[in-house]
Order: sequence, then structure tokens, then C-alpha cells
Amino acid sequence: MILDFWFDFSSPYAYLASTQIEGIASRTGATLRWRPMLLGAVFKEVGQVQVPLLAASEAKQRHYGVDIVRWAAWWDVPFRFPAAFPIRSLLPLRTFLAQPDPAFARAVFHAAWAKERDITDPAVLRACGASAEALEAAPTMKQALIDQTGQAVAAGVFGAPTCIVDDTWLFWGQDRLDMVEKCLGGWVPPA
Repeated sequence: MILDFWFDFSSPYAYLASTQIEGIASRTGATLRWRPMLLGAVFKEVGQVQVPLLAASEAKQRHYGVDIVRWAAWWDVPFRFPAAFPIRSLLPLRTFLAQPDPAFARAVFHAAWAKERDITDPAVLRACGASAEALEAAPTMKQALIDQTGQAVAAGVFGAPTCIVDDTWLFWGQDRLDMVEKCLGGWVPPA
């Protein structure tokens, strides 16, 4: 089975899911594909506000703040909401496309959401494992990122994280990972 993990480094919920997704793939024997996309472009394409978290009511924003911290505690992963939000993720996404290494993706997520590091800084990306060649090639990945984002929208993606099992079953949000794992184990979700 194939598990596509659609993500953008700018999403705190994608960070949380990134801490669990490889375990799910390992336990189920699924082939995991890390699929970067530019979330802002997805939002624009599907008619969503650019930063839904900031567009929410004050009460919902408070809840998001508590919810993210609860999920981090639930999975026992470090979390610090960055002072500079929204996070600009263009350079790390393009760098990932030039160097599609899951270890690099995990390190970038950790730098942004656990250590509050500026992932637009090439020095931070080098510390995350980006090669000089990948950083140099990142600007040439513009069309590749546009194409990836278009593929995400065509697949029905409207937010991050999104998991798609065997190009058939779409699950949005880190809180649906139990369903993802069950689907990879043979469960057929209702349509």
C-alpha cells in the first residue's frame, strides 16, 4: 500500500503528524511518500483564507493554541509555537524537492516547531542536513513545487497534513492518523 503524506513545514499540525507518520508506515508495511506542497497556494486554489488559524474567532484561536499543545503532549513530542508566524516555507520546501530526504524534512519540522528556529535561514537548513547542492538548486525547484501543489489540489487536498492511502482514501488532519493506520491495515472506510 502507498501512503502519501502531504505537508508544508508551515503547519503545526503537519509537524505533529510528521512525528508519527513513519511509525504508521513501518507498522503497516506501507510505502511512505513525503509530498511537499505550498499550503498558501492550496488555500488560494480551494478558496480558503490564507492563514485559517489567524482568521478564526478569538475563542477558536485560544482552542487551537491549547489543542496543539495537547497533541504534542499526547505524543510526547516537543513543541514551541514560533513568535514569527506564519512561517515562510518556500526555501525549505524547494530544498526538500532538491534533496527529498525524510530525515531532512523531520529536522526542518523539528527546527521550526520544537526549537523555534528560522527555517528561511540557509544556515538553519544546513544544520538540518541540507547539502550545499540542494540549497543551490532550491531556486530551480520553483516549477516542481508548483507542480506538486497542483497535484495535491487535483488529489483533493485542501489542508495540511493530508494523508492519501493508495490514491483512494483521503484523511485530513493529524487527528485522523488512527484511521490512516486502520485503512493501511485493510479497513475500507465508508465513502
